[in-house]
Amino acid sequence: MRLIDVMNAPWAIVPEKFLEIQAIYATHLRGEKIDLESLALKIRQPNSSHVAYALDGTTAIIEIDGVLGKKMNLFSSISGGASTQIIGRDIQLALEDPNVKSILLAIDSPGGTVDGTEPLADQIFAARGKKPIVALADGLMGSAAYWIGSAADQVFAADNSTKVGSIGVVATHEDYSQAEHAAGVKVTEITAGKYKRVASAHEPLSQEGRASIQEMVDQVYATFIDGVARNRGVSADKVAEKMGDGKVFLGKQAVKAGLVDGVSTQASLVRSLNQKAAKNFQRAVAQFAGERLERIK
Repeated sequence: MRLIDVMNAPWAIVPEKFLEIQAIYATHLRGEKIDLESLALKIRQPNSSHVAYALDGTTAIIEIDGVLGKKMNLFSSISGGASTQIIGRDIQLALEDPNVKSILLAIDSPGGTVDGTEPLADQIFAARGKKPIVALADGLMGSAAYWIGSAADQVFAADNSTKVGSIGVVATHEDYSQAEHAAGVKVTEITAGKYKRVASAHEPLSQEGRASIQEMVDQVYATFIDGVARNRGVSADKVAEKMGDGKVFLGKQAVKAGLVDGVSTQASLVRSLNQKAAKNFQRAVAQFAGERLERIK
């Protein structure tokens, strides 16, 4: 996929991060060299081998940091972040690991591309009942990151300064016609199908092009709203009216709005999950011993 196609696709991300990414891509598209190592440091994306999860007691901690994209490719090199495909793989590994009794999704992300977000949220929702899955917003759980986090059994904010929400969708149209004209370049596109290039980057955005993009954004937004409603066990109307207007909530505000279930530190959540796992194990052992005694009798 071309970079311009990535940028013109729908995004579920907080606005300020989207503007930052647009600036990075604009630099890349102009052919200017990007210092990827410096950029990685800027966005706190360490250059290290990927680790599926850390095990604290019997709790697998899966970190979801930075801008979300479907795959780890040139997009990730330029803008940093995490792959929803790899996150899904890590969750599946934790579900299959007999040493893991519960999963904590430690999330600090502004969201990212819509592509890949819904399947990951569906995967997490479908895993309910297999092992306890808890999502923790630590810093920021925005837009697509919240879509994913809301699919967990429970959702928490790390403190009252943690940002949660920004349920919304954005898409852009890049018009390079003036720049091409100044460079003496004229692009003629040969297409078949009325809507094939209804919003071409080589000409100003038409009313039909705007309407086509708006229709796509509205459809994705409706899917986003429905997904959060299912995940949180509320109506789509409630999500749209109380949570889904693009607003960002802080800590207890997010609890009041129904976005999260409470405020808790990661250490406290891990301790609680490990204690519950230990009690469940003891209960299972006692039940097994009781059944065996009955068989002997």
